[in-house]
Amino acid sequence: MEDGERNFFTDVANNYDKLSKSLTAGLDNIWRRQAVELANGMERAKVLDVATGTGNIAVMMAKRNRNYSVVGIDTNDDMLTIARAKSRGLKNVKYLHGDVESLKLKANSFDVVVSAFSLGVFEDLPRAIGEMHRVLKPGGKLILLDINKGRNKLFMSLLGAYQMFSLTPTFTGDIRREVEAYIHNKRIKIDERMLKEVLEERGFREVSSKELSFKAVFIVTCVK
Repeated sequence: MEDGERNFFTDVANNYDKLSKSLTAGLDNIWRRQAVELANGMERAKVLDVATGTGNIAVMMAKRNRNYSVVGIDTNDDMLTIARAKSRGLKNVKYLHGDVESLKLKANSFDVVVSAFSLGVFEDLPRAIGEMHRVLKPGGKLILLDINKGRNKLFMSLLGAYQMFSLTPTFTGDIRREVEAYIHNKRIKIDERMLKEVLEERGFREVSSKELSFKAVFIVTCVK
């Protein structure tokens, strides 16, 4: 992640959940829940939530599956502070500071790796995917949720108009300008076909995808 993006996430950390809701017209947690459901049904699974941010996926996973052990990892300490506060009382989730492109975690140690709305901020996406592959156990599942690049222009235009309207009450001044610049940064939108190619090149198999909300976002799953 570049320094500018690190600074952005630090600046918006306290309002990140409001921002996420504004940018998705309130659909963000609906999408996250669908990703979490894809990891249900295992026995005592170990789950890694990459780029956990404020812990939304990690908390959902830990609450939904009390016998799972969930680890959330992120490079931003401000985000992690909020994630830990949201997770008070949950004994099956913990958080680590770390970079997905160089995970300080053992190989073949997780049953599931999940990441939501983060692929576009990785400096080296193939390397990040390779690290996710390394820490997964053989047969382990990778679940990726992200914005779909340019698949439904009408829906994305309407969503863009809503974003500008909904941001006004929460973000003003320099922070608002940072948010607007981030919205229009094309790096936050991932081409689904390109992602599938990277996954296969890094050794994943059974790669499949599901598009949600008029193809605005997608969930990709695959197996090590």
